[in-house]
Amino acid sequence: MKIRNRICLATILGLALAAGLARAAAVLPIEDPAAQEKDAVAYKQAYALVLEEKWTAARTAMDELVSQFPKSAWVDDARFWSCYSQEKLGQGAEASFKCYEKFIKEHPRSDWADDAKSNMIRLAQGLAKAGKPEYETIIKAFQTEDEEDIRMTALFALQDIGDAEALGTVIGIYDKAASPKVKNQIVFMLAEMDSPEALAKLRDIALHEPDEQVRRSALFAIGDRGGDEAVKTLKDVLASDAPVELRRNALFALAETEDPGLVDLYSRIAATDPDKEMARAAAFALAEVEGKEAGAALLRVLKEAKDPEVRKAALFALSDREEAEALPALKEILLNETDKDMARAALFQVAEIDGPEALAVLKQALAAAKDDDLKRTALMALGERHDPGIKDLLLQTALTSADDETAQMAVFALAENEGGAGPDALLRIMKEARSPKARRAALMSASDEKGGASVAMLIEVVKTEADPELRMQAVIALGEARSDEAVPVLLQAAKGKDGKLARAAIMALGEIGTPKAKAALLEIVEKRPETPAL
Repeated sequence: MKIRNRICLATILGLALAAGLARAAAVLPIEDPAAQEKDAVAYKQAYALVLEEKWTAARTAMDELVSQFPKSAWVDDARFWSCYSQEKLGQGAEASFKCYEKFIKEHPRSDWADDAKSNMIRLAQGLAKAGKPEYETIIKAFQTEDEEDIRMTALFALQDIGDAEALGTVIGIYDKAASPKVKNQIVFMLAEMDSPEALAKLRDIALHEPDEQVRRSALFAIGDRGGDEAVKTLKDVLASDAPVELRRNALFALAETEDPGLVDLYSRIAATDPDKEMARAAAFALAEVEGKEAGAALLRVLKEAKDPEVRKAALFALSDREEAEALPALKEILLNETDKDMARAALFQVAEIDGPEALAVLKQALAAAKDDDLKRTALMALGERHDPGIKDLLLQTALTSADDETAQMAVFALAENEGGAGPDALLRIMKEARSPKARRAALMSASDEKGGASVAMLIEVVKTEADPELRMQAVIALGEARSDEAVPVLLQAAKGKDGKLARAAIMALGEIGTPKAKAALLEIVEKRPETPAL
């Protein structure tokens, strides 16, 4: 599904506010980029350049998207932003006007068509004043289409006459306007006006405007301004009887101020607010505040919050911090938490922490975990550690674990560890491991080892292993090794009673292809009455 990022285009502040909204939305699950379509990924990357005001790069990226994905649902978005970037680059009002004009002709039903029309009117006004009267006719043609466009054009023009002169007029228009689109545009204009009166109007809108979307815009405009009055206004909204979604947005806007004086407020909301989403938002707001006080507050929420989702939010918020005090709390959760998801999340956090203390916690988790999934996660985390004692621990787990999945994971973790598992350890697993899956994993890992599996080890498996599947894998691996050392054991297997294994051995000899291997094949043809079909 295509979700458009709608931005008012009066000023670049609109873009900045959109970026703020995106940051506030960080409390929601983020879609995995690898799961998205290539055109959507390309659009998001190009759109990021728009938000950063990198106009040349943005235009190039948008044009490339149109060229590479001409049938994409994002083509109209890309073409609009290409025109907008061209305008921002100052490449001529007429050229920008024609770019928008072409866009509207090709995409008349686009969500961006109204914005393109408004921009055309603004450009046409400038061109008419510059001595090109033909654009007066164009303006009149647009004005007959939509009264709202006329109001938007007037607002654009008001931006050019200065804050002091425009403020009273803009507020008057807002008070009479019925259109949310016009009201939102005025909110963005007020956000640019650095005056107490403009902030007072934004405060009034945030507290009393019936349209919730406009109130949200006002909240983020206030948060973006920052300062004591902005913080006070947003706290008033939090304390009001406004709908919970609006109060949540006030909290997001407060987080944008990054005010360290709000730590206690966030902590209280996270620990006590009856709305789960509100409490989670407060935990993530704490993550936006730097300093040990905020880190300590997150740890308190992690320990004291009653709702598991809020505790998880605090746990994830801690992931971006380097608080040394976090490890004991994570250890407590990891070793004693009854909620499996919470324990697993704590384990992931510990895995990201360097040092011997974190390593010790991972070892304790592996030893104490009653949940097999948690054990497997701990094994993989340990496999990424570079510590001399890790290999012995992983080897013993692979050898002794009765749970197939756990034993197999121990083998893979051992193979991923620095320097690999080594042929001796893998051969020992193939001979001694309780789990058949661990033995198969050892053979797979041996084949993946640098330089390939040891021929001697594979020969040993073919000679002694009782598991027919393992013997089959070893025979195939011997063919890939292309060593004359393997010919005798393959010849013996080819002459054996197991027809499936015999066929695999013959194919392996053919893959080796040396004179010695060819001689073995001739011997099979001459001395075996019923040569298995290849």
